[in-house]
Amino acid sequence: MSASPPNQEFSELRDWFAEWKRDNPFSFWIAVLLPWVYAVISIVVPATLMSAFPFSDARRVLTLPPEVGAIAPRITCKLPSGSYIFGYELVVSTEKAPLLPFGRVCRDLVKGGWVLMKSDDISQTR
Repeated sequence: MSASPPNQEFSELRDWFAEWKRDNPFSFWIAVLLPWVYAVISIVVPATLMSAFPFSDARRVLTLPPEVGAIAPRITCKLPSGSYIFGYELVVSTEKAPLLPFGRVCRDLVKGGWVLMKSDDISQTR
């Protein structure tokens, strides 16, 4: 078994990569750009929306009790009253049962406020 020198292996890899890029440029750019698009959609967009519309703002505006907390952000927030761009899933934490569903709070970008829908109201409209 003969081992080729590292320079030769990289040279072969570089040649193959250049040939692939030249022969099929569309799939090359898909392979390069798709991971970046996925990362932006799954990491950068939620982080930006969470910093632009923090849960502490919704808690203050809606005067939510201290036991209620946000468990997960939602990029598309659907309520019976409509669909919104961003929101949070809410839970209430008690000593008996931690993390009971409380509802959903969504940011209304058109009217400039928060919309709260409790779990009871959400389940009745489904």
